[in-house]
Amino acid sequence: GGQNAMIVDSSALPEQVVGDVLVSAFDSAGQRCSALRVLALQDDIADRVLAMLRGALRELAVGDPADLATDVSPLIDVEAARGVRSHIEAMRARGFAVFQAAVPVTTADARIVPPTVIEIDRIGTLTREVFGPVLHVVRWRRTELDRMLDDIAATGYALTLGVHSRIDETIEAVLARARAGNVYVNR
Repeated sequence: GGQNAMIVDSSALPEQVVGDVLVSAFDSAGQRCSALRVLALQDDIADRVLAMLRGALRELAVGDPADLATDVSPLIDVEAARGVRSHIEAMRARGFAVFQAAVPVTTADARIVPPTVIEIDRIGTLTREVFGPVLHVVRWRRTELDRMLDDIAATGYALTLGVHSRIDETIEAVLARARAGNVYVNR
């Protein structure tokens, strides 16, 4: 597992980014070793992508996996859900912006944690992997790509890394520095 990251620059197609983020971060309620944990958005497009992502989260159906309309199901057990909720509340208490999808009031399953997006100041804020439907977002400036790659490498995890860009030089720079078992480009 790990702090699997996706780096998104200003040339990326926001609709594609949001679609890929939803699948990678929230399918299986984020309970996959390769699930997206950190979305690194270039500052120039961050507000637009985040607005689209929040809108998409509002459309997700959270609930019983036996219902074919469900997009995000419960976590493996109550203890796992408690740990994820504890992380979310700790981040909120630290002053980070937290956005969560709605959960129907008729849903009483204690294992459900709504898909959550938390805006953080830097990747180093994260001290452990959060194994659930939680996506951390960090912003970076175009001149800070190397620093962002350093921050990702400093987490000590190297399972997956993604990059969304239509600039060949950016893709090549990320791939040259990638130290991950799985690297995805524009997907």
